[in-house]
Amino acid sequence: MMEPVVVKPKRYPTNLLPQEHWDKRVCYVRGEMGKFLDKVHDAEVYDDDVWVVTLPKCGTTWMQELVWLVMNDYDFETAKNVDLEMRSPFMEFDYMVNHDLDGSLKPIENLKRPRLVKSHLALPLLPAQLWDKKAKVIYVVRNPKDAFVSEYHFARHLGVLPPQCSLEDFINGRIYGKDCNEQFDNMYEFYKLRSEPWLFYTSFEQMKLNLRQVILDVCKFLGKTIDGDTMERMLIHLSFEEMKKNPKTNHLWEIEQIRKMTQAADGDFTFCRKGETNSYKKELSPEVVQKLDVFVQEKISNYNLTLDDLLLLNENREKLFSKKVRQMIGLWEEKAAI
Repeated sequence: MMEPVVVKPKRYPTNLLPQEHWDKRVCYVRGEMGKFLDKVHDAEVYDDDVWVVTLPKCGTTWMQELVWLVMNDYDFETAKNVDLEMRSPFMEFDYMVNHDLDGSLKPIENLKRPRLVKSHLALPLLPAQLWDKKAKVIYVVRNPKDAFVSEYHFARHLGVLPPQCSLEDFINGRIYGKDCNEQFDNMYEFYKLRSEPWLFYTSFEQMKLNLRQVILDVCKFLGKTIDGDTMERMLIHLSFEEMKKNPKTNHLWEIEQIRKMTQAADGDFTFCRKGETNSYKKELSPEVVQKLDVFVQEKISNYNLTLDDLLLLNENREKLFSKKVRQMIGLWEEKAAI
């Protein structure tokens, strides 16, 4: 896997977060991308754009498919017959594979409006017009422990890791690597902006807990409606079982190009691999689990937050508690009336 490289954004979104935050911010990317990132910074953004922004292996594909269907009047037929990466391009992909700076943004520039664009870039590396025009942005966060494990398996399949690299080696690289803050700075910045009207912030864990509600929330965010029958079709289409067996949502077109580049050996792999929460505990030794738990807790505590805060799980508990309180008050009022 390519070494992390420090990059300096052309400018920081000081209209979103204070200068003192950006004074301490160090951005890392994998590989030499400086000129490409300058091009991204200046990229045209339209008011009717929708951007799905995540870190890798955080439910990006799941949310992309959901949003594309909502934006396109629940066109399941096209969704089942056209690759997702053609309907919603990954902005960084073409440059990563072809290194053609001039043509690197053609996939999104040629996309029919309204566009749905995917990116894994950090907030200050995204097109600056996203901060100015306030196109819609949807951010999905995931427990980094699960994301790291999923990323390892994907990187192995793509052939971008040396064969001798074990899962424990990969986790240690995340813990002790010089870019070990990048995952957490990225999550924190979008979390701080979650009340902005142009940003919809959710988590992989929320999608697992209550996909129906997330669909309703996305519809509201995008100014769309959904009826009962369509909701049931959405829940089936977006179920892990359906997503896993759907070739149009497993990035076969992209994976084939990367594997040709890396000359990766053949092997069975499905992009939608497990779709579970806390599965890292099943794949790592108790010692590595403990080390990873401590690492994540220490990093997130630097922002005076907890992992449950970032994953919005505390909000679920507050809503559940409020519901129970309202129920108790209702019962008490009924008894008082009698």
